[in-house]
Amino acid sequence: MKLDHVAGQEMFIDFAGKKLQIVDRDTGEVTNVEVFVAILPYSQYTYVQACMTQRRADLISCCRNALQFFQGVPRAIVSDNLKSAVNRASKYEAEINRTFKDFARHYNCVINPTRSYAAQDKALVENAVHLTYQRIYYPIRQMTFFSLDELNVHIRQLLKRSIQMLN
Repeated sequence: MKLDHVAGQEMFIDFAGKKLQIVDRDTGEVTNVEVFVAILPYSQYTYVQACMTQRRADLISCCRNALQFFQGVPRAIVSDNLKSAVNRASKYEAEINRTFKDFARHYNCVINPTRSYAAQDKALVENAVHLTYQRIYYPIRQMTFFSLDELNVHIRQLLKRSIQMLN
């Protein structure tokens, strides 16, 4: 069934399953980092950012950066049942944590977690994650990054390039 989306209605968010890595320049220690993906379903406009963890502070920071990137706020942010987003997952109505609720209240939007075990609810963001693997992970697979900022600069460059290719 095809879903019709309204412009400005929703922003879907998720973390990619595969991680990227940064290397400590002094010790050579490799650290896995998470990759946050947000998409506006009407336009398929996508935002990608690397962050250290999927914890609440990183989730909030990534969502804020996505809203700045999109230069606007949708009516709803649709997330899956991340531990950093919800206190208690539920098939019918998840309990959203207080920090994420406050974030949504500040931006005058709502949080709509998807239903547990309902992949069709977040198919668009899952597809965006798959495209992130192709358009961002693949081109940087042989590169070494020494900081999160350096990695995010390359991600933004590749993101801009993929947007230009679509236009």
